[in-house]
This record gives sequence, structure tokens and C-alpha cells, in this order.
Amino acid sequence: MLKAAGMVAVAGFWSDTLFSQLAMAAEEKTLKEEPREKASPIGQEQIIKGLDGMSRVAEPGNNTFVQGHGAAAVISSAFFCRDEKLDHDTQKEMLSLMEARLLRSRIYEPREKEKAEPELVQELVKDLDAGIDSLRRSGHNIIFTVLSLKALSEVPQAATPKRIAGLRRMIQSFGSERERGPELKDKDTFVDLSDEKKFIRFIFQEYLKALDLYLHGKGHHGFAGHVLTVGHAMLELKRMGHEETARKGVEAYWQFIQQARNGANLRGRKVADGPADSPRPLSRDYWVEQTKRGTGSIVSSHLIKYPYSLYALAKDLGDDELKQRVLDKIYHLTAVS
Repeated sequence: MLKAAGMVAVAGFWSDTLFSQLAMAAEEKTLKEEPREKASPIGQEQIIKGLDGMSRVAEPGNNTFVQGHGAAAVISSAFFCRDEKLDHDTQKEMLSLMEARLLRSRIYEPREKEKAEPELVQELVKDLDAGIDSLRRSGHNIIFTVLSLKALSEVPQAATPKRIAGLRRMIQSFGSERERGPELKDKDTFVDLSDEKKFIRFIFQEYLKALDLYLHGKGHHGFAGHVLTVGHAMLELKRMGHEETARKGVEAYWQFIQQARNGANLRGRKVADGPADSPRPLSRDYWVEQTKRGTGSIVSSHLIKYPYSLYALAKDLGDDELKQRVLDKIYHLTAVS
């Protein structure tokens, strides 16, 4: 009886083992045969495409400012999708928008393969450092460079000589000579980078002020959006270990805040209220609607860059009441440009 029982036990063991092996083999086969479209539609491929595009925006015949917006959006899309854990269908709709409005440009063609030289990345920081002390094109020298640095830290094999050379031309095209910005009023109301939580709170407070001016016809929409994106870039630059360079750019950012506070004369043209139930950028419906709109490349890039910075900063805000006020007004940040 003991011998028979032992034989049954062994048979059971081998049947279980065989079953497990067959199950694992079937699972592995399924994974191998899974359609490619089931993989995340937006990721490393878009980061590299964005870097290729950004490395060409300063070439003769191209426009650093306009085309740089598109490249920045393509890079941002990968970080936005990952940070906010956007689902497959939502990412596909965002990718459709980029393919229709941005990625058709020749600047996104793949660069020839080269051996990576990661040590060259530091040259980008030096180029930014040379001009970060002045307000340049509403801080886009900071926005474009920081996104490029973040992309290269994510995909270090993309730090090839020709790509880095192109990125350096992009940064240098903004200039490095000291420029006089607007005079700062009530300087004690500005916040620096020494306390990140205070700085993030400052960003959102100034964003809401700028957005309110815009809604009442006394400001420009770009002031509100770039209060977020430049502030976010400053914070990211510090977090990447380039604190001294970030510190040099604080006053230039304050100058942009001052411009936002000063507003703009738009003859008091008020902006209509948005629908109460409009979809937000974390949902597929938002991107379906945006794809239907006839927006140009800069506005289309803002549809990605603005939400990316807003949600990234909001994670560290630590003020639920302020966060709710920010989210309540997200329609006018993203659906109106």
C-alpha cells in the first residue's frame, strides 16, 4: 500500500509539473504572438524622434521656435503617458494627433547610427548656463533644453555626436548675451528654488493669476501656460543635479512672471465659460476631440506640453484646495489656445 501510494504521489507530482510547464510554454507563446499594437504606443521611440527633431530645428531653413515646440511635445508625450499611466487607447489617440500635426515634418527622420558619447551631454548644460540668466523667447531656451536633457538621461544611447551637435546649435540659437528684462515689482513676493514645495505653490498661484487675467481679457493665454512649463523646467533642471545653472535662471523666470502679472491689452475681451463636463487630458475622449480641431503646430504642441507640466507639478503640490482650483480650470488651459 505504501509503495502504491508513493507511485500515486509521484504521478501526481509529475502531472502537476507537466501541467505547469505546458501552461508556462503556452503563456510564453501568447506573449511572443501578441500583436505589436498591444504594446504601449508612446514610449522610447517618441523620445528618440523628439530628440532627432530637436537636433534639427536650428538648421538652415528651419525655425527653432516653431519646430522646437513640436519636438518638445513629442518628447513630453512619452513622459506624460508614463507618469500618468495613460491607457493604451488614450495613448493611441494622442499619437494620432502627433502624427497628423507634428510628426510629418522631415526633422523627425531617423539619424544615422553612431556610437553614443554620453560625456557630450554636459556641453548642453554649459550652453544653457551661458544664456539662462536672461529671459529668452519666454523661457523656451530652458524648456527645450531641459526636455532634451531629460530625454538623454532616459535614452543615453541617443547621446551621439551629430545629435548632440544639433542640440547645441538649438540652445546657442537663443543667444547668450546679457539682456535687460522687465523691472521686478514687489520683489519679496517672488519665490526661488530653495524650497521646492513653496516654489511649486508659487508656480500654481501665479498660473491662476495669469489665467484669470486671460479669461477677463487682460492677459495672454501663453502667459498662463508658460508659467507652468518654464517653472516645471526649472525644477527638473535642479532635480537632475544642475542646481547652480537652475539658480542662475531664477531671475529670468521671475521676469516672465512679472510680464504675466502686467498682463496684456486685449480690450477686455472676455473668454466664454467652457462646458461643465468637458473631458480632461487623461481620457481618450479629450484626444479624440483635439484631433478634430484645426489647430496649428504650436497650439497642438501646447495641448501636450501644458498638461504634462500641470499634472507633473500637481503631484508634489501638497495643497488639496489649491490643486482642486487648478484642476477646475483645466479646460481653459488645454481646450483654448
